[in-house]
Amino acid sequence: MGVTVQYTVAVAEERLALLDRVAKMAARQERDWLAEQRREHLGLRASKLAAARRATRELLASKRESGELAGSRDWLLVPGVRAQLAARGWDQKKFRPIPAGALAAGRRWGTDPGRYREQHDEGETRFLGRLGLRLPHDLGERLQRAVYWHNAKIEEQLQQWADRWGDGPEVILQASVREHGGVTMLAALGAAFAPTPGEGELAERSKLRKKVVTTGDLIRAALDQALAEAPRRARLEFGRLTRAAQAAEAQTAHAERRRDEAKQAQEQAEAAGKDETASKAAAEAALWSNQAVMSRLEAKRLAEQAADVADLIERLTAPPKTEEPEQLTFPEN
Repeated sequence: MGVTVQYTVAVAEERLALLDRVAKMAARQERDWLAEQRREHLGLRASKLAAARRATRELLASKRESGELAGSRDWLLVPGVRAQLAARGWDQKKFRPIPAGALAAGRRWGTDPGRYREQHDEGETRFLGRLGLRLPHDLGERLQRAVYWHNAKIEEQLQQWADRWGDGPEVILQASVREHGGVTMLAALGAAFAPTPGEGELAERSKLRKKVVTTGDLIRAALDQALAEAPRRARLEFGRLTRAAQAAEAQTAHAERRRDEAKQAQEQAEAAGKDETASKAAAEAALWSNQAVMSRLEAKRLAEQAADVADLIERLTAPPKTEEPEQLTFPEN
């Protein structure tokens, strides 16, 4: 990936766990693809080998960019980040560099804790997981610049609103609880005398806040896209692993037949007193016996991987869990 831009984003823990499983599967896909490419390099020397390796690297880069291969969760999310920028017309637009010192850690101006949880029919999901993500430098820098300049004017308006109305009673009380473990007398007095904006002013702030876009918003959307596309990737991988397991089972059966034939030839040679022939047959039987064991282990490994992918498909496609309301029972009179 070369030079990268690092992000850490709050996400739902369940989504992060699913992404890690998808990334593990995708990394195995990429390793197996590379192993197949390297097998094709056998027998090549000098300039031909160098050219083949260069072609493999170029093809790998192309497949990663297209999303066909993804050796890490970073590459799983790259297509989604690009799609989010394109959807807003930010993929082609030129953005000025961000002023030195303008970026700070923590939440962006205009966001509130409510942005870090999802509301749905089953209640609330908090973004307690932390997703570490590295994006290619050009993409990561474009994401930073696009979000910064989109928010610049909005944040200025929100700061003007805050200058006009102050923190407000709720923020003062929350800060006291966070810093002192409860509401202090000073905080209570400050909240009591704090200017209180009316409904119109609160609606104005809410409207501005909704216009704010964070890098986290776009990366969480890219995560949703990656997980939405994951079942297709997983089904392809399940088919590949199933076919490979069946091929390994067939190799096992073939090796066992050859082993049995060699053992029979050994027995016949021993009965005929042909020691040299019997010795060769015994060596051949041992060779095929070892091949059968290796093929059997490979078939088992592939079958276990296929079962794991099947479980992943089920989890990716399962409908959201809904809790049945508690049934109240009343004693009969």
